[in-house]
Amino acid sequence: MQASGNLFRRAFGPRLRLVLFFALTWLGVAVLLAFLLHDGYRAAERKAESDVLAAAGLLEARLTTTLRRVQSDLEHLAETLPPEAFEPGAAGRFREQVVRGLGLHARGFSEIAGFRVVDATGNLLYVAGWSVQSAGALDQACLSASTAGNGRIPYFSAVNVDRLSGRSTMAIALAVPDTAGGVQGVVIALLDIGALARMSDALNVGAGGVVSIRRIDDGRLVQRRPAVAELLNQPVKDDPLHARAVEGNGKAAYRFAAPMDGVERIYGFQRIGEYPLYVTTGIATADFLSDWRQTLFMAVASAALLFLALSLVLIRLLRAGQEEDLTAGKLVESEARYRMLAENSHDVIWTLDIPSRRYTYVSPSVTELCGYLPEEVVGEPLEATLTAESAGRIVREVDQRLRRIAAGDKAAGVVVSELEQRCKDGSVISTEVVSSYLLDAEGVPQTILGITRNVSERKAAETALRETNRQLHARIEEIGRLQVALQELAVRDSLTGLYNRRYLDETLEREVSRARREGNPLSLVMLDIDHFKKVNDTYGHQVGDEALRMLASTLLADIRAEDVACRYGGEEFLILLPNMPLETAMLRAEAWRGAVEGLCVALGNFRITFTISLGVAAYPEHGKTPDDLTRCADQALYRAKNDGRNRVSVFFA
Repeated sequence: MQASGNLFRRAFGPRLRLVLFFALTWLGVAVLLAFLLHDGYRAAERKAESDVLAAAGLLEARLTTTLRRVQSDLEHLAETLPPEAFEPGAAGRFREQVVRGLGLHARGFSEIAGFRVVDATGNLLYVAGWSVQSAGALDQACLSASTAGNGRIPYFSAVNVDRLSGRSTMAIALAVPDTAGGVQGVVIALLDIGALARMSDALNVGAGGVVSIRRIDDGRLVQRRPAVAELLNQPVKDDPLHARAVEGNGKAAYRFAAPMDGVERIYGFQRIGEYPLYVTTGIATADFLSDWRQTLFMAVASAALLFLALSLVLIRLLRAGQEEDLTAGKLVESEARYRMLAENSHDVIWTLDIPSRRYTYVSPSVTELCGYLPEEVVGEPLEATLTAESAGRIVREVDQRLRRIAAGDKAAGVVVSELEQRCKDGSVISTEVVSSYLLDAEGVPQTILGITRNVSERKAAETALRETNRQLHARIEEIGRLQVALQELAVRDSLTGLYNRRYLDETLEREVSRARREGNPLSLVMLDIDHFKKVNDTYGHQVGDEALRMLASTLLADIRAEDVACRYGGEEFLILLPNMPLETAMLRAEAWRGAVEGLCVALGNFRITFTISLGVAAYPEHGKTPDDLTRCADQALYRAKNDGRNRVSVFFA
């Protein structure tokens, strides 16, 4: 056994074993580095997949909400448009009524550019909002497609670009059935593609990312960011995402190079509810791997430096044996060199005799630091050049360190302190002192080796930085307060102070869900000012605005904390009454009507009065969805106006 051990040591001498040790060390580091880089690559890829799916889901949720609201309005218009309005020659008689109703719906949707109504032969009858008068082909296509869909399936047209304004729209059409089961016309909403573009602009998909909306049937492009005009309405080719969407997958993520520009991306897609559209989001490989590639570069550079360092250490160790004979001869030269470094260093290097607590050596840079010559400091006690506070602190610290070293605490041998030094001219500077306690052969500390550095500029910079951080935090807090105020303004009507329609849509959806879940009643009151247009035309908009403010103040003065009063649009208001049955809501509505009847707006020596009409609907008696409940309250309000105004009407089928 001993002979084999000797044979091993002869075959693998010290130098060979040293080479093998360093080789295995570097190989282990390389394997670990490769594993970490691969894990980082997979993590970046998984994060990109999660990001594109999240972005697609966010855009899909917004688009689904928008399209459902548009469909709900189209269904409401199809149900409420008078059948006589489609009769030949009746357009002139019904134009003001129908266009006003269409305009109210158009103003409620920032995503809708306008509405169009055509009869069963494709003739344009009514137009509200922005529209193209010469869109006969579009109207015919909407009529044909909508009637083929049994009159209840919305039809989505191709994207139309107006040559004069450059505005892009997509028609969403719904057939208007007649009493005989046929179709008497089509109501068309023009969806503003610019609004869809603004939704996609809010998504962060990187510099090389894309966001697009396509049709399910043939993949025609509806909207893309960044925009490529020649691809609009073009069917997709060789796109695996479209194939997955057609197969019925709700959402998924894939990585491939786009046929259009050859850029490799991770794509996510999600179908938009029950509509024939889907969204895709893509993050370029170059974008989501940019941080990983920087890490790769740094890792490779670090590995190269490590390999170089290990190689240098190995070479040094291999040469160590050859240099042993030269070490003694170079010792004197090395001592002289280190003394030269100490005497030419900007930091002050010094030694202190611990028993006497006096300096035994101070480098010449002490003159640059505090104006003293080295010989003026050598032989002086430790606290000679320190302020009183720093001197007391350093004396206590030396005593404490000596006790810890005596107790066997090896970590107590090196300490970093910040001390105030007195200069020869009387000024005071801040210094950083690194002290090392040197032990003799018996392990007893006899000398302190210290390095003193002027850190006054650094301390001043730290003070300035702390002040800057304080100011920055103060500004961040102010920005936070402003953001809260802006969020409040975003859901408030600027004229009346009531909640706006956006807040109502969110709150009504939530309260209906709560009422459905908990079985509680829920009432909705819709009201507007009678003959408000006449008030504006006769007395001016200033009087009309004052009437709206007085009406809002009257409502706010007589609602509960849980009630939600909103300005629905123009002179139309809507009050959501959670946990309130229909009978109580009718009493509340009658009280508001009576209170408003007693109001007056002062105009010089005149006193102008006005009245309101109110419509009441309740969950679940009249409707079980937010759209149904709003539509029933609107119809009740319409009945109150038809019955003579200045009254409360309850919805009934």
